[in-house]
Amino acid sequence: MSAAANLQIERPDIIVPDAGPLIHLAQANALELLHEIGGTVVVVDMVRHELTGEKEKPEARRLQDWIEQGLEPGSNRPVRLALTDTGEAFRLARMVKPDFKMRDGGETAMVQWLAQSVSTTNHQTIVLYENGKVPKVVRREMLDADIDVLTTRAFLALAQKRGLIASADAIWQKIIAASPTTNPEIEVYSHRRVSQEGK
Repeated sequence: MSAAANLQIERPDIIVPDAGPLIHLAQANALELLHEIGGTVVVVDMVRHELTGEKEKPEARRLQDWIEQGLEPGSNRPVRLALTDTGEAFRLARMVKPDFKMRDGGETAMVQWLAQSVSTTNHQTIVLYENGKVPKVVRREMLDADIDVLTTRAFLALAQKRGLIASADAIWQKIIAASPTTNPEIEVYSHRRVSQEGK
């Protein structure tokens, strides 16, 4: 049995993706899975900034539209923008130099937001990732929250287990066709809130 299959059936109403999983789900026309498994999708501001620099890529344009629609009040597919110091620094730098690039900016912003904000939520959270640094940060921070950290492929396995898709592998093959270097691992790291009962 895979690690993804061991996840509890009750899932969070917050999903925190980074740019890679969002792009890959868009490539496979599978963004709706985010809302079918969760509720509000939290997008770190740096991810949005990065997408604006990739306008020539069809999935980037699709994601920008998806984010903007989700940010509209009353949206039935809500997206919330998580503001970070890294994202604000990038926004200001782009005002001076429109082609400014920030290496690992999206990952830095997501980690910053996780460390500052997720630990105070009462919601269970799924963090989607491609880069192996993310679960290491969650382990290091020992956040007081219920967090499942999944690769995109593990997320698809979860969707199949829930009966939302017929075949995780079929969607995965679409992603691989578009992005052959995508992280192929089915990995799940779970961190659970420490119970305060009995203290």
